[in-house]
Amino acid sequence: MNTLKCPKCGSEIASSAYICWHCGEAVAEAADQNNQRLLQEYADKMRSLISSVGSLDYTKVAWDVTVEQYVKKMEKVKYILSQPEISKNTGERLIKRIENFIERCKEPLFHIAFVGTIKAGKSTLINALLGRNLASTSVTPETAVLTKFRNSKKDYVKVNFYTSAEWEQLWKSISTNADVFKQEYATLKADEVKSEWINHESIKKFINNDDIEKEIERWTSSKHVEHYFVKEVEIGLSDFNMPEEIVFVDTPGLDDAVKYRSDVTRAYIDRANAVFACVRSDSLTGGELNTLYRVFSNSSDNPEKVFILGTQWDSLNNPEKDWKVQKAEWVKYLSTANCFGNVEVAQRNIVHVAAYLMNLCRDYAKLERDKIKQLLSIAMKFDNMDIMMPIEIEEHLEELMEKSNVSEVNRRITHDIVPKYKEFLMKDIVSSYDAINKEIRQFFEEKRDSLNEVLQESRKSADEIRQSYEKAEKELEDVQAYREQLEMAMNQLKVNTDARVSELCKTLDEMTKTA
Repeated sequence: MNTLKCPKCGSEIASSAYICWHCGEAVAEAADQNNQRLLQEYADKMRSLISSVGSLDYTKVAWDVTVEQYVKKMEKVKYILSQPEISKNTGERLIKRIENFIERCKEPLFHIAFVGTIKAGKSTLINALLGRNLASTSVTPETAVLTKFRNSKKDYVKVNFYTSAEWEQLWKSISTNADVFKQEYATLKADEVKSEWINHESIKKFINNDDIEKEIERWTSSKHVEHYFVKEVEIGLSDFNMPEEIVFVDTPGLDDAVKYRSDVTRAYIDRANAVFACVRSDSLTGGELNTLYRVFSNSSDNPEKVFILGTQWDSLNNPEKDWKVQKAEWVKYLSTANCFGNVEVAQRNIVHVAAYLMNLCRDYAKLERDKIKQLLSIAMKFDNMDIMMPIEIEEHLEELMEKSNVSEVNRRITHDIVPKYKEFLMKDIVSSYDAINKEIRQFFEEKRDSLNEVLQESRKSADEIRQSYEKAEKELEDVQAYREQLEMAMNQLKVNTDARVSELCKTLDEMTKTA
């Protein structure tokens, strides 16, 4: 590419350029005085933009110098994209991506997302890992609120609510078969209190550890009308035995009748640093496979961060024997190049779990009779357990908890993920930065190409432009003349056709009279 030096700042720029993008100086002469004036105005705007970008207040990122540099560069691009001349041409989409990137860079938070369809056992598993029932497991509406759990010196519950625009999008996304949702919404007379909660400021309450379950229930349970308008709940726990940067995320079901809520989960798959995809151990449908493929597509740099959990393992007729068959099938589908990449990793990262069994054993002392019967029914599925009466279960509680395999899932988190979370987090940020950079380059290249024809036209002299105009005008006159000739021919054809039809009708009438 031919280059020249800017006379003001000395930077090398393309010889075809009109303005130096380093300092905003006009470096070329326009075809005439009018265009020269426009060029100078544009150069003044460019200098103003360069000056504004250079004086921006940048977001400080205390935890990593490299990440702070990424944020500075992205905020420069965001400012440029926000200019009216650019943002109207699909710049808004890029701005949103950049905003999300900057937000995730502010704190070194490592998100472990638990995803899956409704009733796949996500919340039950989180409760098993937490050692207490905090995540909502109510039948309707299942986990409809994005719920985060993290370590905190003081226990708290923070609640974020939908804005008017978000609620409008949510309501429009309700599917035609969402009868249960609509019925419950009407029964609780939610519309009567909607204005009280939509656009409500965030609420953060510090609570005694013993009272936190009740507070969480208020914002996530279908028993309380407020839960409809809650977008997200963050729960800080003093007894959450994880580094402060680790966040467990319980997501809405991927098949939620309210599409907006399932879309939140799909977006969070992209955001998460590690994913535990929960799939019922007795099924792996095409829809679930597509979901798993998306999880892997967003973790292509390190598929070992993805774990596929065969949940509700204890619901199989013969859990230990049946799971071997099921897992072999899962490994076959998920060891391909677009998933785990090989059989060994697939074997290691596909894990069975029976979280409900774990929770029953943990809470055995408080179980009601029907729950004890459920526990007995599960225990009797294991060949090596000689249990016939409820009283005999107590002797096998530890063994049953081990059978649940929750300890293995916990081990994967504490041994395979947590020690490497900073490394994983940095890789994710670099990967995201590179992807956005590529999209930015593509955006401006497309914009440059679309303007190239205009730039070429601006190089022409007034005579060349006039000649092009006269040629186009002559071609338009020729087309108009041809159109008039065609219309005359069509009219003549119509007259001839009408005359011929009249003659035929007259002939038919005469034939009829003489018949």
